[in-house]
Amino acid sequence: MEKNQDVEKELQEVEETEVPIEKKGHSKMILLLVVVLVVGVIGGTAGTFIGNLFSNKKAKTEEVDHISGKISNEQDSIALDEFLVNLAPSKTGEDEYIKISISLLVPAKVGEKEVEKNKDVIRDSIVNTLRKTQAESILNDSKGVESLKVELKEAINKANNSSLVKEVFITNLVIQ
Repeated sequence: MEKNQDVEKELQEVEETEVPIEKKGHSKMILLLVVVLVVGVIGGTAGTFIGNLFSNKKAKTEEVDHISGKISNEQDSIALDEFLVNLAPSKTGEDEYIKISISLLVPAKVGEKEVEKNKDVIRDSIVNTLRKTQAESILNDSKGVESLKVELKEAINKANNSSLVKEVFITNLVIQ
């Protein structure tokens, strides 16, 4: 019996010493996992912050350059009344219409007076240009709207025998 008691005591001692070893292994593993997660989160946050810092500076600079190049104190933007015009017949023979709002960039000194004085000539040149244009040329071409702006500018300036219009802005465009 004494041997059994001795064996049982030894087994208890062995079991007690094994338990703390397992707990130490798990706690080290958990600690390592927490450290890796914290370092990952801090690194990701720092990387995002630094990346945004550089990319936002560049975008803001380009935006300011773009805006400052458009309208200055020496220029006015004059909105015209809305146009609703039949477009040139499409390849399928369907009737198509364009509803468009346009603003003109003109020199500030004489621009508004000249536009008002020649309003009918300007509207006529815009209508004639739009009636010659097919919807496909505006919608299917990646630079269709830009080409239309250039055509309108040239037609208006040609009709007025001057370079009154510096740029055409399309503020609303619907094709049906």
